[in-house]
Amino acid sequence: MNRPSCRERTNATAGDPPAGLPGIPVGALVRDRATGREGTLRDVLLYRSAGELPEPEGRPARRLAFLRPVGGGREWTTEPDQVVAVEPG
Repeated sequence: MNRPSCRERTNATAGDPPAGLPGIPVGALVRDRATGREGTLRDVLLYRSAGELPEPEGRPARRLAFLRPVGGGREWTTEPDQVVAVEPG
């Protein structure tokens, strides 16, 4: 049995660049409204944990934004609608 991927992108190939959000490119400084934390947008992917079965047996993959603290640190995920750009200044 094949183990499902942790990160998936619909119709994507390994060479595809990371995806951003409308008006927010990858690498932009953003705020996670759910936590109040700031970081850089790393990617937006369909996510399914490694132990979950793919559809139709398991739950559908969730679309998540992957963020990393400025200066490095542990990446975290949030719902894409919780991500807002931080205005420079």
